[in-house]
Amino acid sequence: MSIAEHITVTHLTDQPHPEEATIEAAPTATGVDLVQVPAADVVIEDNVRTAADLDPAFLASVKRHGVLLPTIGYRNADGAVVVRDGQMRVLAAREAGTSVPVFVTERGDSKAARIAEQLVANERRTALTDADRLQAYRQLELEGLSVTAIAKETGTKRDTVKATLTVAKSDAASAAVTSGQATFTQALILAEFDGDEDAVAALNECITEGYDDDELTHYATQLRQDREHRAARAAVRDALIADGKRVVGEDDDYESLDRLTDAADDVTEYADRHPLDPESHADCAGVAWAVRQWGEPEPVQVCTTPDAHHPRYLGYRATIQVGGTPETEKSDEDREAEAEERKAARRALIANNKAWDAADQVRREWIAGLLQRKTAPKDAARFLAVALTRYADTRYSSGTVTARGLLGIETSGWEADTLSQWVEEHPAKGLHLSLAVVFAGFENTANREWWRTPDQHSRGYLTQLAEWGYPLSRVEQLAAGIEPDDEPDDAAEADGEDTAAE
Repeated sequence: MSIAEHITVTHLTDQPHPEEATIEAAPTATGVDLVQVPAADVVIEDNVRTAADLDPAFLASVKRHGVLLPTIGYRNADGAVVVRDGQMRVLAAREAGTSVPVFVTERGDSKAARIAEQLVANERRTALTDADRLQAYRQLELEGLSVTAIAKETGTKRDTVKATLTVAKSDAASAAVTSGQATFTQALILAEFDGDEDAVAALNECITEGYDDDELTHYATQLRQDREHRAARAAVRDALIADGKRVVGEDDDYESLDRLTDAADDVTEYADRHPLDPESHADCAGVAWAVRQWGEPEPVQVCTTPDAHHPRYLGYRATIQVGGTPETEKSDEDREAEAEERKAARRALIANNKAWDAADQVRREWIAGLLQRKTAPKDAARFLAVALTRYADTRYSSGTVTARGLLGIETSGWEADTLSQWVEEHPAKGLHLSLAVVFAGFENTANREWWRTPDQHSRGYLTQLAEWGYPLSRVEQLAAGIEPDDEPDDAAEADGEDTAAE
């Protein structure tokens, strides 16, 4: 049935200014008909789009819903329907074995007009924004569709739908996407911390300062670890308080006992400058406790009157001059300045140690993904040769990280037997297995000291990972001997917890 009276046909090209040279426009179409034609019978006109690769999601949508938007075409001299605008829809309909709707018009234009129309039609189609998608998926859910149903109806992966709905349900995340402030990946991280105002504020600050997706992923991992560890530290701290012990806070001036000594001023040999003994230090007026976490949290004794003792390291907060002559008594201002310096150094230490712990997790997940690729990374053989010679001692380091774990092998049994059996079953993965063994050795060697005192192991290993595409965090850049572009901001520093993290 003709629906010409209900359809206003607008030519695809912009209306040119009279004084400009233009391509002659096609005559106004009359008698426009909407017809349903088997896709196999449709002729596709020459098209400016030379690569007609069908997107799997688009094809799945056509198979489920058919072609929703009519194509535009005309009949040739033989009476066959020729489609000018909509070749991708026709190709998908052919794959789906279905028909395609076509607005059939009368055409009498030139080849130049056809090319111009196809250019305009394809160039000026504006895709949905992330904000549009958030609202649409949320509305589908409110209409009663499950994640699986939405994925099926839209031809979208279920995980994508789930992630989109997660962002849509978070005011902070959806606002960040809608305003263009955050990428979808960053918004998904914001949504994870929905309800934690401090974490959301810190993440937003990082986004504002220009953190990219990789940098924000590192910081989010740190926030997750902080959240997990906070309760455990609180339990240890509460037990100390219940036992009547003084627990230091962020604003207290204190020093760890291993950096202090009661050795006489004239004792200059390090071996004779013994650290304060916790038992004998129990009678000091500055005795206090802090919670240290390197793995499981544990209480450690500290001193809040470090000036009542001497520094154990002669170059550290030195109070001894060459020859053993004591320095002139410090003024109150000097003591206050030293106390502030100690607190600032401790805050930076805690912040970098937290960042390192987070980087461990992110880095190992990335390595596991690298080992899942079909081909080993470029220069893998050279890296293995260097690792087995220059870093031979690192290769045999054992610990919690295993090659089996990095490769995702779930079979139990002795590590060597499991790996040898696995490579027999996957003969093309020998290089991957060798890398996994060496990676495990490096990961078991890697620790917080790497960022404080980089050596050839930390520099060689992390630089190689960076060359293969791993995004080094700021603290990993320090361990790799690279000066970070900027220092960690307050959002990445200690959050006021009573933690000794030396």
